[in-house]
Amino acid sequence: MGDNARFDKILGEIDQNVSLATVDLAARKRVLRQIEKLDPEKERRVAVYYCAREQSMSQHDVLPFVNMLKSIGVTSNLDLVIVCPGGDGTAAETMLDLCRKYCRDTLRVVVPLYAKSAATLLALGADEIVMGETSELGPIDAQVYIIQDNQPQQVSADHFLRARDAAIGQLGSLDDGAKEAARIHLAMLSPAFLKTCEDLMNFAREFAGKQLKKHMFRHEYQENSTEWERRVQKIVDNLTSSSRHLLHGRMITAADLRADEDLQHLKVSALPSEDPYWVLLNELAIRTGIVMTKNQIGKTVFARDFELFG
Repeated sequence: MGDNARFDKILGEIDQNVSLATVDLAARKRVLRQIEKLDPEKERRVAVYYCAREQSMSQHDVLPFVNMLKSIGVTSNLDLVIVCPGGDGTAAETMLDLCRKYCRDTLRVVVPLYAKSAATLLALGADEIVMGETSELGPIDAQVYIIQDNQPQQVSADHFLRARDAAIGQLGSLDDGAKEAARIHLAMLSPAFLKTCEDLMNFAREFAGKQLKKHMFRHEYQENSTEWERRVQKIVDNLTSSSRHLLHGRMITAADLRADEDLQHLKVSALPSEDPYWVLLNELAIRTGIVMTKNQIGKTVFARDFELFG
């Protein structure tokens, strides 16, 4: 090998090592392997889907996501680590379906930080949700984008439906002013738009209910379908109610779930801060967050032998 070729080879290796160091790849893969080896009696693989706060889940994520799962292959137990503020519910449906195709036994959704809205929907399709002191789920009422005062805004579809119902209730008022205000209000609401709001809310309700009965509560549902139909419906009603949670971004912690009469039935493993799994998960989340911030990366999906930034 000539001097020029040798120089190019060494320079290429250095550039590659610098690039890998920039994204902390070796260290993050080391942490993934440590998590996977915590229970030597059980085959477990870990996949990570991480979105920055200003990013959202979308159908564009599906192809990278499935390629990550392909790098793992079909496994008995899969832990899907999610950090995501929400997004497209149909993307959550697709990604959950893919996870099931690559997981023979137990699918756990692990939430080190935030898994809101569509990400909470995905979590409800797991066999178990793993949370800790910094974990947040959120309401699953569907969101619509509108223009108000020339500014785009995201509003709960349930807010429009509640406003419609309140206006209809006012039509029977003895107060002529209230009755006229209700007529004006209803005239401003497009029937097609309201139907879209209904369909979006029904999608969230149907998705959550179907997945809970099919996976998280499948054994309980088989033993007593009447009782668990009622319990699942209460969970779905709770999480889709904008009047109950007020804000779509409202955090729902593991402690909140335990304290809630409806949500306490969800199968959530709340890990203490000193738990070995949580300690490693915390390191993984910190490392990934720093890499994404320093390199201005919006999203990443990665596993032991795969990583793709978006």
